[in-house]
Amino acid sequence: MGLHKKLKGMIIVILLSGWSVLTNAQENAESKKSQITFIYPLGTNGVNSADYTNNVSFNVLMGLNGGVNGFEFGGLVNYNKGNVRGFQFGGLANINTGSTQGIQISGIANIANQNSKGFQMGLTNIVKGEYKGLQLGLFNYAKRLNGVQFGLINVSDSISSGTPIGLINIAKNGYYALEVSGGETLFANTSFKFGVREFYTMIKTGYSRFQGENVYSVGLGFGSLFSFAKRHGISLELSGNNILYNGTWDGLNILGKLDFNFQYSLNDKFKIVAGPSFNTYITDQEVDGKFGTLNIPYTIFEDINDDRLLSAWIGFNLGVALEL
Repeated sequence: MGLHKKLKGMIIVILLSGWSVLTNAQENAESKKSQITFIYPLGTNGVNSADYTNNVSFNVLMGLNGGVNGFEFGGLVNYNKGNVRGFQFGGLANINTGSTQGIQISGIANIANQNSKGFQMGLTNIVKGEYKGLQLGLFNYAKRLNGVQFGLINVSDSISSGTPIGLINIAKNGYYALEVSGGETLFANTSFKFGVREFYTMIKTGYSRFQGENVYSVGLGFGSLFSFAKRHGISLELSGNNILYNGTWDGLNILGKLDFNFQYSLNDKFKIVAGPSFNTYITDQEVDGKFGTLNIPYTIFEDINDDRLLSAWIGFNLGVALEL
């Protein structure tokens, strides 16, 4: 399933979640139209607030309720022991021990202990069951992901048809691979890839020689792998690589790469990788009065001024990959 189809499905889930606010009622608590709490148990439902599901719940600081079937606002924390359907806003956190269906927005954390559908936005989003929808935060976790995670760190125990998009994506049944390759400028390269096939992160290192001195590179990138036959696939990868020449790492010295590689699988784990790459190189480093610390075979574009060199060319990659 493509990412655009998953996003479309996510939107439908959110819309249905909003509709369920008007059509569904909680089964595990008595329903009430509304409640107001300053801080539990100082509220209109008192010490029995966990026995009631509210259509509208307003918690000045912190409220404990049986559930929500509509709208809930909390200055600090919303805590529900039953199911929640609708919209929640918590200044610090929304915490639900039952199922959650709808929209959760908080300043710090959204936590759902059971299956959830809809949209979560906060610094931390945690679903301890299956999640269908979109998680947007610095850290996102779902026990089983069937949607999209967008954040700095995304973690899931398993992925059915979901896609994590972030700097670090960790899934127990995800995609992990180690690739060793060579090219026209960096002769030896290693790439560790982790995430899912639809979107993975790469940590890269490289080695070459220039003017009799060692050249090293350290890079970070992202990629996607598409399989179109049993043994055949295509990967599209974008990376930025900082170039270290002669033991110095000063100034501007960056190689950008867009790699389009064909992959042929010899077995379930071992692959041959080959394809063209579009390269851009920008540097202010000079060696013997000339800009650059890489052996560039030719250029299709070059711009030089008093401060730096910018060049571009089409190169190649050839290597092997081991899926872990």
